[in-house]
Amino acid sequence: MTMASLSEEQREAVLEAARRPGATRNGVARETGVSEGSVTAICSAAGVSFDRSLTAAAVQARVIDLKAARLGLATSMLDDVQAARQRMHGADDNRNFLDGAKAVAALASTHVRLVAVDKDDATGTEAAKSMLGQLAQALGVAAAEGVDQAEDGGSA
Repeated sequence: MTMASLSEEQREAVLEAARRPGATRNGVARETGVSEGSVTAICSAAGVSFDRSLTAAAVQARVIDLKAARLGLATSMLDDVQAARQRMHGADDNRNFLDGAKAVAALASTHVRLVAVDKDDATGTEAAKSMLGQLAQALGVAAAEGVDQAEDGGSA
């Protein structure tokens, strides 16, 4: 039913249901058989609003849960960086060394991005960018040394 086709009795039933403590828009719609959009329009026109505190609390809890999940993933990513570094340094040829260096860079970058999501200040982002730049530069030097050693007949 569209809002224009609703009777005065239906509008009153919507407002009565909406004014009950703990009423939700979707609950009022189910109870009265009026669409959610019409419930919103009727209540808005009458100055009736719904208590959103439970929704706000649920959203805040979800935000906290997601932050904890990102922190756990970022911590695991550090373990992966360490494992990739060990494989990189144990490489028996230049190609495997360079592949390991790429893996370390990608994993470290992912870790920094995960941590940066929850940073509230710009300085954290700048520090992360600086650390990534330094890491990339160090990997470039290590990769160049590996190439030089391979060309000289040594191993990486």
